[in-house]
Amino acid sequence: MNQRSCAALLVCSGLLAGCGLWSNDAENERGNSGSGGTGEGGASSHGGVTSPAGSGFGGESIIIERCIDGLPVTSQIPRLLNRQYEAVMRDLLGVTSVSDSRVSDLLVGDFDGPISTAAWQIYQDVGEKIARMVMTGPNRSKFISCDPAQAGCLDDTIKTFGRKAFRRPLSVDELARFQQLGKTTPAPTAEELAETTLYAFLVSPSFLMLPELATDKPANDIVGTGVRLSSHEVATRLSMFVWGSIPDDQLNEAADKDALQDKEAILAQAKRMLLVKEKATPMLEAFHQRWTHIDDASGHWYKSRHDTAKYPLYSDKASAIMPAEMNAFFDDVMFGHGTFKDYFLSTAAFVNQDNAAIYGLDPKGFGSDLKRVELDAMQRSGFLTRAGFLSSYANYESTSPFMRGTFISLNLLGIEIPTPSPTANTLLTGDYKTNREYLTALTSPPDCNRCHAILNPFGFALENYDAIGAWQTVDPRGGAIDAAVTITSGSGQPSKQISSPQQLMQELASLPAVQRIYAQSWVSFAYGRKPSWEDQCVVGALAAKLASDGYELLSVPAELTQAESFSTRARGML
Repeated sequence: MNQRSCAALLVCSGLLAGCGLWSNDAENERGNSGSGGTGEGGASSHGGVTSPAGSGFGGESIIIERCIDGLPVTSQIPRLLNRQYEAVMRDLLGVTSVSDSRVSDLLVGDFDGPISTAAWQIYQDVGEKIARMVMTGPNRSKFISCDPAQAGCLDDTIKTFGRKAFRRPLSVDELARFQQLGKTTPAPTAEELAETTLYAFLVSPSFLMLPELATDKPANDIVGTGVRLSSHEVATRLSMFVWGSIPDDQLNEAADKDALQDKEAILAQAKRMLLVKEKATPMLEAFHQRWTHIDDASGHWYKSRHDTAKYPLYSDKASAIMPAEMNAFFDDVMFGHGTFKDYFLSTAAFVNQDNAAIYGLDPKGFGSDLKRVELDAMQRSGFLTRAGFLSSYANYESTSPFMRGTFISLNLLGIEIPTPSPTANTLLTGDYKTNREYLTALTSPPDCNRCHAILNPFGFALENYDAIGAWQTVDPRGGAIDAAVTITSGSGQPSKQISSPQQLMQELASLPAVQRIYAQSWVSFAYGRKPSWEDQCVVGALAAKLASDGYELLSVPAELTQAESFSTRARGML
C-alpha cells in the first residue's frame, strides 16, 4: 500500500490546491486584491494566491487580515441576479411563474461580464411572455389601472410604473422615448400599445441593470476616488440586498425626499426591512447556501444516495425534505435571536414523518409538515449534526470522514488541501474493526498523512453518525465507535484534544478562523464582490462581534449597511 490508494479517494472528495491556512504575506501587493466582479463565483487572485473557482464568492474562505483604506473595485452597472429578477416580477407585477416554470428557471445562470446574445434573447422572450400574461390576466392593474384609450392614461402609467420599475423617477428624455412608442404607422391599438410599453420596460437596461450614475463626491472621501450614491441608488442597493427586490412605498418615499444620505437613516430602514420576515427570508437563505456552499455545483450537498437495504430508515422522501430542514434550521437561528455559536450548538431540529426515525424519534408523532423539536445536545448540536449535511457528505454504503473532514477544513476553517496524484491503486485488505481504523491505515503513507493528519480528525469525530446521519455507537465493521481525536485548526494554531461530536461543535463555534470566514462570506454576499484588502476592516470588526455571546446574527445584515462602501462607489470603475 502506498499513496496511490489514498489519492483515488481524495479525488472523490473534491479537494483543492494549496495545503495550509491562507493569509496575506508581507510581500503581497495591494494590486492583486482581485476585488472586481459581482461576487457570484469564479476565481480571483489574492496577493498572488489564486482562490478556488466554484467556492461561492471566488474564494471567501481565504483569510486576509490586512486592512487598507479605500473603496474596493465594484461594478457601476450590476445586473439583476436571477433570484432578484424573480422577486421583482413577483412584487412588481404579481408574476410567480411563466408556463408552469419558476421565472428564475427560465433565465441563464448568473454570470459576470456583459450580457451575451443568448442571454439577451432570453430576457426578451421572458419579458414578452410576462407582458402578455399581465395584460391578459388578473394582474393587469399592477401595470395599468385605467383604460389605455383614454387621454393621459398611458402617460400616467409610464410615470407611475416607471418609478417602480426603474427604482427612481423617469427623466424627461426617458419619458419622451416611452411616449414615442405609439408614433408608428400603422398606429397600434391602445391595448397593443399598452402591452408594448410594458414589454419595453421589462427589456430596458435601466430595469435589468442596477445603474449607479451619481457623480457627487462624499464629504469624507479619504482616498479621492469616491462617489456618493444618490438616495435612489442607496434605496436600490438596500432593497436588492435585504429583500432581493424593488423598494417598497416607505423606502421610495425616503428616497424621493433625499433622506438616505446618512448612516442612521439607512440603518433604520435596514432594521425595519429585516423584520418583514417573508421578504427577508429568501435573502438569508441565499446567504446560508453561500456560506455552507450548498449552492456550489462542485459540492456534495443533497447529491448522495444511500443503500436502502443497509439503511432502511433512508428513503427518497427523507432525502427530499433535507433542503427544507436545513433552511428551517438556519431561519430559526436568525429569527430566534441566535448568535454565531448557535449555528454549532443549537439543538433545534425540524422533523416530519419522513425523517423522524433518522433522529431516533417515532414517525407516528409527526405529519407531513416540518415540526420544530429539541434534540439531545450530546448528539445533535448544530447544523453539522443534521441529516442534511451528514447524508450529503457520505458514501452510498458507508460514512466518509474524508468528505466531512474536508468540508470543515476547507469551507469553515480555510485550510486548503493539496491536489493528490490522479493515479489509483487497489484498496486495503485486512481485518479492520472500524471504518476509522481502515482509513487511518489507508492514509498512513507520508505523502497522504501530511494533509490527512489535518482533515481526518474532523471526519473521525463525526463517525457516530452513519451514512444517512443516524446515531451509531457500533461501527458496521463490528468495532466500537471512537470519536476521540486531536484536531488542528490551521497553521500556527495549537492542537486540541476532543472526545465527542459535541466538543467538536463547541470548538468550531469559538474558533476565530471560522468566525472570520463567516464574516467574509457576509461581506462578499452583501456587497456583491470578491474578497479585497479594502473590505478587511469591515470583516475584522464583524468577526470580533461574532465572538460575543450576546451579538444577535440578525444584526449582521443591518450593520453591513453602515460601511462607507455600502453607500459609496469607486469613481471610474466599470
